[in-house]
Amino acid sequence: MIFSKYALAVGVLLVACATPLFAQQDQQLTRPKIEGKVIFGSAVFGEDLEHTLVGGAVRVYVTKRFSIEPEYLYLRRSKDDQDHLAQMNVAYDFTDPTKRVVAYGIAGAGVLHNRGRVFRSDFVTGAPSVREISFTTWTASAGGGLKIFLTKRLFVSPELRVGREPTFRATINVGYVFGGRR
Repeated sequence: MIFSKYALAVGVLLVACATPLFAQQDQQLTRPKIEGKVIFGSAVFGEDLEHTLVGGAVRVYVTKRFSIEPEYLYLRRSKDDQDHLAQMNVAYDFTDPTKRVVAYGIAGAGVLHNRGRVFRSDFVTGAPSVREISFTTWTASAGGGLKIFLTKRLFVSPELRVGREPTFRATINVGYVFGGRR
């Protein structure tokens, strides 16, 4: 969770510094059509196993407020505990997507692949051993966030989600609108 505190602080600082830039721009914007974003944050699995995460996503708007968003995340606790997550999300903008601040809900399902090592001692002899682990399972999450536009197209987006594998996730997304918001 320490990483997410720093990420949130950086996001707030970016918003504070860029607000005057946005205020000078024309407020008549079209809705976004395609967005790309880089994701930074932290995730917690059921037993308080905190992982740092980094990833990316592309959001494609199907209607003015409804969009689909495939995403990929790399989660790392240590060199002995790493995960890859691929998930298809759907998102809905609760507020007007042409405004400076856009509240949204997001939910999705996908697949998580874990690869790691478990270190243990033999029960009888006490000799140390290493067991390689690799498994794939399903994942699902739901939550929400705020897109805060720093310019017409550049935004930061704090986001919180709860779900299955991971149980909780807090991220700061930095994104850019490739189509729309002109």
